[in-house]
Amino acid sequence: MSASTTPVGTVLMYAGRTDGAGVLNLITAGWILCDGSVYPNSQFPDLFTVLGNSYGGTSSGFAVPEYKGLFLRGLDGSDPNQRDPGAATRTAPRPDLSNAGNTGNSVGSVQADSLEAHTHSYNYYNHYLKSTHTLGHECLSGSTTSSVSKEGSTETRPVNQYVDFIIKAVTSPDVVPVGAVLPFAGDLAAWSSSLAGAGWLPCTGTKQVAANYPTLYSTVSNMFGADDQASFRLPDFRGRFLRGVVGQPVPNLPVVDPDYLTRTAPQPKLAFPGNTGNQVGSLEATSFAAHDHSYTYNNDYWSCAATAIGDHAETNAGVTWTTGANGSLTESRPININVNYLIKAVTA
Repeated sequence: MSASTTPVGTVLMYAGRTDGAGVLNLITAGWILCDGSVYPNSQFPDLFTVLGNSYGGTSSGFAVPEYKGLFLRGLDGSDPNQRDPGAATRTAPRPDLSNAGNTGNSVGSVQADSLEAHTHSYNYYNHYLKSTHTLGHECLSGSTTSSVSKEGSTETRPVNQYVDFIIKAVTSPDVVPVGAVLPFAGDLAAWSSSLAGAGWLPCTGTKQVAANYPTLYSTVSNMFGADDQASFRLPDFRGRFLRGVVGQPVPNLPVVDPDYLTRTAPQPKLAFPGNTGNQVGSLEATSFAAHDHSYTYNNDYWSCAATAIGDHAETNAGVTWTTGANGSLTESRPININVNYLIKAVTA
């Protein structure tokens, strides 16, 4: 492998079409979709050497990564800081296959969404009704444990936008396909000219003339929005987390994104707002999973209205409390670090 070769097993995001000619263009460039497909070991021997059965497999085949509905997270590995506190309990990616793949603190293992332990505050007043007893009588009080009603969504997630993921399957040709997206750790302002000269544009939602980038336009069309039929918008990934599009769900595996059919368009104010639902480019708002909180309150006085000694009925007026908000108040998000995103605009 030369110093300039893109390694087999490299994963990139892809913002283009994957139907018909789109898939053919990827395969011609040596890339395939990360859709969980199982290939014979001999079909992509270099890729099988890299992956083995890390992502699952059968007696005669291996599975490529299946990133549908998933976010990517850096392997904790031997990091002494243990940035992933649940690394040891991560699960296998393909329980539907005879070889389910890696578990625990290994590449390819899967982790469900979770909500960090937290508390909510609430105000409770020790109120009671004045007793109207004329003879001796005891009114009961004490402590009670109750639960706050469950509220929230079906999962905990950050604001995100759909993309496909692709993986380098062969050594040659060494071509990055138009429409591929990668993170860039440098300053866009300082490197924009050099990047454009190398065929890369920033994913900042800018308007482009279709005639200037015919290959890119045929790849992304108006998936990310367009002002008119002669132009198109680049993806705008600023402040977004990128999530694998569900697309065609894998049989016998659950759909990881429970709200994949209700995703919204990326540019709602434009003449062509872009893709919605289960398509590349669609947006999904931040949410947190529905959950309960329990709390204990004390000195709950009962209202008493008896005027004589003996058995009688007593009632307790019900009170509803709203818990106070705790946390950042603005969004649900995983631990993260900022990067810029670039899209491959031309082949040369």
